[in-house]
Amino acid sequence: MKRINHGTAPLKHRRWTVEEEQLLGTKSDRVFAKFFGRTTTAVAARRHRKHISLIKKWMPEDDNLLGNRPDAQVAMLLKRPRYQVAYRRRQLGIAFKHSDYHLWKPGEIAMLGRQPDRKVAELTGRTVKNVRHKRLKLGIPFFNPEFRPWTHAEDKLLGTMPDAEVAKRIKRNAVAILKRRHRLQIPNRVPARYVWTQKQIARLGSMPDRKLAEQIGCPDYVVTFKRRSLKIPASRPR
Repeated sequence: MKRINHGTAPLKHRRWTVEEEQLLGTKSDRVFAKFFGRTTTAVAARRHRKHISLIKKWMPEDDNLLGNRPDAQVAMLLKRPRYQVAYRRRQLGIAFKHSDYHLWKPGEIAMLGRQPDRKVAELTGRTVKNVRHKRLKLGIPFFNPEFRPWTHAEDKLLGTMPDAEVAKRIKRNAVAILKRRHRLQIPNRVPARYVWTQKQIARLGSMPDRKLAEQIGCPDYVVTFKRRSLKIPASRPR
C-alpha cells in the first residue's frame, strides 16, 4: 500500500477516497491518520460514522486457543491487545487451563521451600518456572537439605557465651550464630576477645583466612576482621 501525500490541502475539505474507507478499522486510528495525512479525530469520526469497529471478528479457531495458553501468548499469536483476549475468555466462561495460572492452595504453598522446586512442580502439576516465581514472590528461600530449624533451647544459648563456643555446642557455623543473634536482637554479653601475638599477626595475608583460623584456633571472621583492620591484603591463590 503506497503512502498518500495530499500536500497542503485543508484536511477538513479533503474527501475520503474508496481506498481509505476500505482500510478503516484495519489498523489503529493513530497509524491510519499518520499514513494518510489526516487527524486521529477525523479518522475516528469517519470510522464511527461508517459503523466500523476496530475489534476484529473472533473466529472459532481463535476461541480454541483461549485458556490453553497464557492470555499474553494468545494475544501475541492473534495480534490482539491482551485485554481483548482476557475479556473474550471471560465472556465465554473459559477458565485458565494453563499450569501457570492455577490458583495456589494453602497446602501447595506449604510445600514451597520445603522440597526442591522440581519436586513441588511434579506434585502440583505446575511448571518449575511457575513454582520458582511463586516462591520468590512470597520471599521463601530455596530448599536446602542441610537447613535445620532453630530450636528454643538453641536460641536460649545465644549471647550467654562467645558465638564461637555456641557454634561448637550446637554444631552450627559461627556466622549463622551471629546472624541469628542479630535477627533476635540479642546482644553479645560475652564477646570473644582474641589476643593476637606478633607471630600470628605476621602470618595474616600469607594464607586464606579460613586456613589461618583453623591453625590458631579461632573463627575465620576474627582473622578477616583483624587483617582488614591492619589493611593487610588477602592472600591470592597460587
